[in-house]
Amino acid sequence: MLGRDTSSKTRWIPLPRGEKAEELHNPYRGLYSLFRFYADDDKLQPNGAVIENVSVSDKQQLCLIEINLINFNDKPISENALSIVGRILAHFTSLGKQMIVRFLYDWDGKAILSEPKDITIILNHMSKLSPLLKEYSKSIYILQGLFIGSWGEMHSSRYLSERHMVQLAKHLYECSGTLTQIALRCPSFWRMIFKTFHPLDEMTAFTQGQKARFALFNDGMMASISDYGTYGDISSINSKEYSDKWVRNDELEFQNKLCQYVSNGGEVINDCSYNDAEAAIKNLKTMRVSYLHGDYDKQVLEKWRASRADVASSLWQNKSAYEYIVAHLGYRFVIEDVVVTSDKSYNLMVKIKIRNKGFAPCYNKFNVKIVVRNPSFSESYEYKVDTDTRFWMPDTSVELQALISPRDWKGDNYILGLNIYDPRTEQNIQVANTFKTADYMGVYSLGNLLIT
Repeated sequence: MLGRDTSSKTRWIPLPRGEKAEELHNPYRGLYSLFRFYADDDKLQPNGAVIENVSVSDKQQLCLIEINLINFNDKPISENALSIVGRILAHFTSLGKQMIVRFLYDWDGKAILSEPKDITIILNHMSKLSPLLKEYSKSIYILQGLFIGSWGEMHSSRYLSERHMVQLAKHLYECSGTLTQIALRCPSFWRMIFKTFHPLDEMTAFTQGQKARFALFNDGMMASISDYGTYGDISSINSKEYSDKWVRNDELEFQNKLCQYVSNGGEVINDCSYNDAEAAIKNLKTMRVSYLHGDYDKQVLEKWRASRADVASSLWQNKSAYEYIVAHLGYRFVIEDVVVTSDKSYNLMVKIKIRNKGFAPCYNKFNVKIVVRNPSFSESYEYKVDTDTRFWMPDTSVELQALISPRDWKGDNYILGLNIYDPRTEQNIQVANTFKTADYMGVYSLGNLLIT
């Protein structure tokens, strides 16, 4: 084929676009439900279905799986229990869910009585579970906690000293897969374990180093001025010890910086002024929250349902605070503009401006490509975009560029599209525009290219 005549011209006809005021069911973000199991019992607690019969809504991406090891608090985990844990992880993987997994010894707020009396037992449990944690690392998004504390929340435990925490954190890091984040209950724990007052920076983020994989979770989120003991009364400027709990505003600022590169989420509890709609939206945005418990605290969630979003965007003026918050947990990509220009050599420069309007980044590197297809899809061309979606920060626009040549195109009418794909979950990523996907491959049609 000699190629198209260079005197040909391309006309770009963009499709109408807008943002839709609804939640996107994308991976690594949103509301989660809780599923509890004993390690040596294959039924959901209490009095639930056998593992393989547990169902989860298709729209829900995240599941918190709690696995109670209390029956092994004085001995190694049995082979039968390891088999049951494997079945749990396999089942939620088969459902296509991202798991937040929490191993613990206590569901009654009595960790001192329930936990092993020797830390070597906990370390041994981590080692025994390691093959499973690595086998299912693609679907274990986060490990919450270090196996210790009441409800596994890293408080009321005999193992909260710096020596013990450093030992547990290092061993769990070594026993888990390289894709899995490990979430700590308080920002002060992060500083204590890594012996620094400074959060992650861009150079350290997403490396294989231990620090780069440790995130946060907060099950007392916006519950009080201290989030029920998550924060303290020492200002960051006066802090002398890494274990110091800072005042609320300083801790929020620390989370804002750290959680550019690792996730944050948990439970909102205790109906109070700190979780009123306007304050909640501001705080969730500052903390870069990606996920929340969808069933707890019901009083707070109902308050959000009964409140207006009260944000500047006219798109959300008639929506509830609950709808706005749920839609903005984690990342939310919106295509703002598409420009196509041509040069004298008949090449086309495609520039797509896309903005993350969510509370947080995506923390995973997605594949991004521009796709050109004819209306019958019998002819297709793909152009990979050089970008790193992990650095698409909230309230920031990114310009995607691709230089494409129509010389070998055979027809005169083509659809220009965009596809964002997560290789870890093997899912296409939805954008918050009114564009329709062109086909089952998840390509969004942005407009038409007419060759004249």
